[in-house]
Amino acid sequence: MRALARALVEPLIAILLTLALGFVLVAAISDQPVTAFRELLFTNFASRGNFALFLNRATPLILIAVGIVFAFRAGIFNVGGEGQLYLGAIGAAAAVLAVPEAPGVVQVALAILVAIVAGGIWGMIPGVLKVRLGMDEVVTTLMLNFVALLATGYLVNNQLRDTSAYGQVSPLLPMQSWLPAIPGLPAASSGFIVAVLLAFAAWFVLFRTEWGANLRASGTNARFAETVGIRAGRQIIRAMFLSGAFAGLAGALYVLGIGHRFEQNFSPSFGLIALTVALLARVHPLGVLATGLFYAMMLNGAAYMQIATDVPRSLVNLLTGLLVLLMTVEFRRRL
Repeated sequence: MRALARALVEPLIAILLTLALGFVLVAAISDQPVTAFRELLFTNFASRGNFALFLNRATPLILIAVGIVFAFRAGIFNVGGEGQLYLGAIGAAAAVLAVPEAPGVVQVALAILVAIVAGGIWGMIPGVLKVRLGMDEVVTTLMLNFVALLATGYLVNNQLRDTSAYGQVSPLLPMQSWLPAIPGLPAASSGFIVAVLLAFAAWFVLFRTEWGANLRASGTNARFAETVGIRAGRQIIRAMFLSGAFAGLAGALYVLGIGHRFEQNFSPSFGLIALTVALLARVHPLGVLATGLFYAMMLNGAAYMQIATDVPRSLVNLLTGLLVLLMTVEFRRRL
C-alpha cells in the first residue's frame, strides 16, 4: 500500500505545482486566466458528449502506459508504444475486413487477437535484440516506430485504402464489429472499461503473483536474479512482448470502438504521451489510471480553452514540460 500511496501522492504534488505555475503564466499573457483554466480543467465534464470524448482519449493512454509499466519493471525502456499502437490498429482493421460476413463476436475476437500478436511481436523484437546482442532498447524501439508508421502508411495507401473517402483511411468496418458504448454515454466506447479492468489485472499480476515478483527482481538487479535462478533475459523478452501487446490492444480498441476504421493520423503521439503517463505514475499500474485521466483531461481541455479564450493550446505542451521537470523531484517531509 505504501508503494501505491507514493505512486499517487507524489505525482499529485507535481500536478498541483504545475497547475499553479501554469495559472501564473496564463495570468501573465491573458486577461482571462480564470476562464482559461475553467475551460482547461472542467469543460470535459460539462456535458455527456464532452465526458465521452474525455474517456475515449484516456483509453489508449492508460493501456499503452500499463504496458510500459511492465517494460520498466523488467528494467527496459520501451519508447516504441507509438509503432506498436499503429500495428495493432491496422492489424485489427485488416482482420475485420478480411472476414466481413462473419458474426460480430468472431470479428471482434479476431481483431483483438491479431492486434495483440502484432503489437507484442513488435515489442518483443527490441527485447530480443537487447538480450541477445546487447543493443540499446531506446534506439531500437524508437527506430521501429518509424518502420511501423511507414509500413502502415504504405498499406493504407494501397491494399487497405478506401478510395471513396478522403485521406489515408481504410474502408469503414462492418457495424457488427463495433464495440458497444458505455451505458448512458452513447459516444463513449466500452474500451475504457476494458482499460480500467486491465490496469487492476496488471497490478495483481505484478504484485501478487510469482511471475510478477520474478519480473520485478529481474528489473531491480538482473545479476542477482540470475544467481537465484531467475532467467532475467527471458523475463525482459516476455515483458516487452506484453508491453507491445497492450499497445496493440489499444490500437484495436480505438479502431473497433472509436474510429471504426484505420486512419493513418489517428494518434496525437499517444505512445510518447503514455510514456510520460507511466513515469508520472511512478510506474505503478493503478497510478496510471489517475495520470492517464489527467493527461486526457489536459489534451481535450486545451482545445476548449483555445476556443473560449486567447490562450493557445500549445500551453499544454509547456505545462507538460513543467510536469516532467517537477516529477523528477523527490518530495520529502522532514519530521
